[in-house]
Amino acid sequence: MGLKRPKIAVIGAGGNVGAAVVQWSALKELGDIVSIDVKGSVAQGKGLDLAQCGPFIGFDLPFTTGEDPALLQDSDIVVMTAGIPRKPGQTREELIGVNAKIVKDICLNIKKYAPNATLVVVSNPLDAMVFVAKQVTGFPRNRVIGSAGVLDSSRFRYNIAQAAGASVRDVQAIVLGAHTDKDMVPITSTATIGGVPLHKILKSDQITAIVEKTKKSGADLTALIGTSAWLAPGSSTATMVESLARNQNRVLPCSVELQGEFGFKDTFVGVPTQLNGSGAAKIYEIDLDPKEKEAFKVSVEANKELMKIAGSFL
Repeated sequence: MGLKRPKIAVIGAGGNVGAAVVQWSALKELGDIVSIDVKGSVAQGKGLDLAQCGPFIGFDLPFTTGEDPALLQDSDIVVMTAGIPRKPGQTREELIGVNAKIVKDICLNIKKYAPNATLVVVSNPLDAMVFVAKQVTGFPRNRVIGSAGVLDSSRFRYNIAQAAGASVRDVQAIVLGAHTDKDMVPITSTATIGGVPLHKILKSDQITAIVEKTKKSGADLTALIGTSAWLAPGSSTATMVESLARNQNRVLPCSVELQGEFGFKDTFVGVPTQLNGSGAAKIYEIDLDPKEKEAFKVSVEANKELMKIAGSFL
């Protein structure tokens, strides 16, 4: 019997974000990938299209596709991207009613077929859907993680690099808080370029402009494309999956349930999180400047309101 590779199930793989998660995960050869979607033929078609890239791209993985929830059986990692995508002009809050029901039904199947899996939630409104997922599955907090801060941080780092004329590889910066346009908290006090503090390189008005641009990135892309973006969300989520599947211990901003960290309890919000084979192994608290601390508090309160709304659909 050969060594077991991680089984990674992506629910909603017929959609753009789900398909992108599958694509990036395949390129990294993270494990045996299962693509699940209510439109099974679409998941099957996208899976086949990707599999046929293998001969020249070089990956050689088995793809399983379909719509049967039983395909989740004994998955190690489940990525949930299912849900109605955000439309131009629509807020993430408006999505709650529709997507809470979808997420609830999916989570019942995850609990049934993959009770030991680590669940990575990508469905929007993100923090509210992570809350729904944890309530429905009953999984411990280390095994229910939201993908949001990784994407927002990737956009933040890109915007910093563009403004500074620097390489994105040298930019280290993090976005905490809620995954909403107005309540995400790009952290400028700890941001660096090649180890040099950001405020030593850019002026305060430039930094303020970067923060505002980062907050608007999702909406700007939706306006340009006509639907939510998928390449960066997919690659960001695959980065989380990689750390989980390969036990990398990367520290990434993820939405997890706070149990006293940063002074808050029983709420889901993006914080620096160490990801390894056990899931969200550790949450790191960092010092925030006064403005960031206040913005983080506002962000938490906003998420609590979304959780109340989401809870009414359970």
